[in-house]
Amino acid sequence: MDQLTGIRAPIRVLLIDDSILTLHGLKAFLSTARHIEILGSARTPSEAFDAIQAHRPDIVMLETRVGQVSGIDVCRAIRESHPNIGVLFFTAHDDKELLRAAIIADAHGYLLKGAAAEAVVRSIEIIASGRAIMDQQLTQQVITWVRDGGLAGQERIPYSCSKDDRQLLSLVALGKTNKEIAQELNVVPRVVATRLQRIYKRLKISRRSEAARYYVQLEKDRHGLEGVCYQN
Repeated sequence: MDQLTGIRAPIRVLLIDDSILTLHGLKAFLSTARHIEILGSARTPSEAFDAIQAHRPDIVMLETRVGQVSGIDVCRAIRESHPNIGVLFFTAHDDKELLRAAIIADAHGYLLKGAAAEAVVRSIEIIASGRAIMDQQLTQQVITWVRDGGLAGQERIPYSCSKDDRQLLSLVALGKTNKEIAQELNVVPRVVATRLQRIYKRLKISRRSEAARYYVQLEKDRHGLEGVCYQN
């Protein structure tokens, strides 16, 4: 929303699917939503990352497989390199393992291709507002997974993680540099670097993208399914 004019800014969307029919259908009904702007489409990961670099969309709609490449890997790469871009899987696959992989890859939504046009538009709006969306047909799978331990077998940030460490990790997850974090915390960059190295050592990680994922998972663990919408 533009604060001066009160006009709603369009949600900028990039479509990624190797099916020409799917791309054509998405463009056709999304173009009727005035508050959604289709920036373009891509049929390969290479085309997708070129388009992301050129247009910086708000949301990417993605299949679970793009040609010979896993859409899960594409999602992970997008979230690591462009953490401000939301990823919505729009797929024909209701496979529970793909759903779990999408959640772990930090996707914001998972919608089946049988969804109505209105549901797709609503899903885009929900993700643009900072929330997550899940196809209602998959609700039971998610509930069962969480009930049975969710990410059991994967390392998590312990709940004893200090408030200061969580704050630092939250800033990393926002994509801020050490210099930007130092300015926000009113310390020198060297202090930030030292604190991060200690956290990395304790969590047995080595990259900022891993630290960001750990923080996201911590918040999911702390709040459960809070903030997740289920789409009819």
